[in-house]
Amino acid sequence: MHMFHLLADELLLDTSPAVPAPPVDYAAAMAKMCLTLLALLALMGVTFWFLRKLMQQRMQRGNANQTIRILEKRMISTKTMLYLVELEGQKILLAESHLEVRRIHGLGEPSQS
Repeated sequence: MHMFHLLADELLLDTSPAVPAPPVDYAAAMAKMCLTLLALLALMGVTFWFLRKLMQQRMQRGNANQTIRILEKRMISTKTMLYLVELEGQKILLAESHLEVRRIHGLGEPSQS
């Protein structure tokens, strides 16, 4: 048993030189992290642009052969939208809120298109 303690003590007190850790290049790691962040932000921007373009095309394509066409829409507040609608050649301005849809104004003569 005494021999076992001696071996255990020798292992614990082993003073052989440890392998040094490789030097860490913090500048390269920081540059890599910044490039990755920029790439992710660019990807998010391109995705947002693509989805917005896709929605505009779908809205235009949906209006092509319809009697009622949504010409334009604008957000007034988080709960209110304005729509410029063409119905049988006449332009109508509508306001939509979470409570109702209301005709604001008819905009004159039928269009020539």
